[in-house]
Amino acid sequence: MRLQALGGGLLIAGLTFQIAATEAATALFLAREASLLSGICGMSGPLSPAPPLPLSMITQAGESLSGFFTTSTPQEVPTANSGMALTERCRADQADVVVACDRETIQTVIQECAIPLLAVRVSRQQVTPLLTFPRQAAASAIYLEADPLLNLQLARVLLPQARTVGVWVSTPAPAWLSSLRREARRLQFTLEEMRVSDDLEAVRALRPRLTRLDVVLLPPDSTLINEWSLKPLLLMTLRQGVPVFGGLTASYVEAGVLAAVVADEARLPEQMQRFIAELAHGRTPAPTYPTTVRVVINATVAQTLGLSADAVARARALFSR
Repeated sequence: MRLQALGGGLLIAGLTFQIAATEAATALFLAREASLLSGICGMSGPLSPAPPLPLSMITQAGESLSGFFTTSTPQEVPTANSGMALTERCRADQADVVVACDRETIQTVIQECAIPLLAVRVSRQQVTPLLTFPRQAAASAIYLEADPLLNLQLARVLLPQARTVGVWVSTPAPAWLSSLRREARRLQFTLEEMRVSDDLEAVRALRPRLTRLDVVLLPPDSTLINEWSLKPLLLMTLRQGVPVFGGLTASYVEAGVLAAVVADEARLPEQMQRFIAELAHGRTPAPTYPTTVRVVINATVAQTLGLSADAVARARALFSR
């Protein structure tokens, strides 16, 4: 079970490019597995009058990628011949931007594509080192996970009396830690940082601290929190009645985390549209977290921990539209 991938493929059905004529753009969407594109391939709308034809592209290593084109000017969509080399598809006369939907595809695009890149559905931890690779074309990303500090806001709404929050922190300190510390101070949380280097140390570090923690926050770090470490961590916290927040996707809540703020996949296309238009016209937006998010709560865990229905309702409304 891969926690990051749980919850289905790329859930951005209904993607349509509502870009002004002066910002017209053609995008090539790519993934290792066609299932990651299934949500996008069902899109329709005035600027995409028919579902895009699926394509296959061959990499320099002889592997095949799945993909399709979408454009704000449908009459200019490239031909849908399958089996072309990826380097041929990644030309300026074919597409303005390539959108890569998983880590392996991003790596391939960096090596073989000479047009701007937008990386999506990959965590900040995974994509940041990839974006430092030298390439001629611009690159940006919309991270898989929501900003970690939003989970502190969620914890404050659900647990107004909580004071001490435990969080695992790798070495060197991750980029998200400074903003998390500031938000903890603003919300009057004491942040207890558990310095660890791997998932085994994460499990060992929690046990002696549980009695003094009111909340445990999962960091967006798959080397510390993964399918191996999450189960024992959740067993420990549930036995002690300590709620756990966070996780890269809603699948962590399904696995037993109390609650998390995650990307709102249904609204992600709005942000993707803006990034594609920027990249297509010579501008490079800074990599960022999803701007539209939603709250997911494990009702069974909430009931076990004795959370009131009113508190759960307030939490669900925290990032409502």
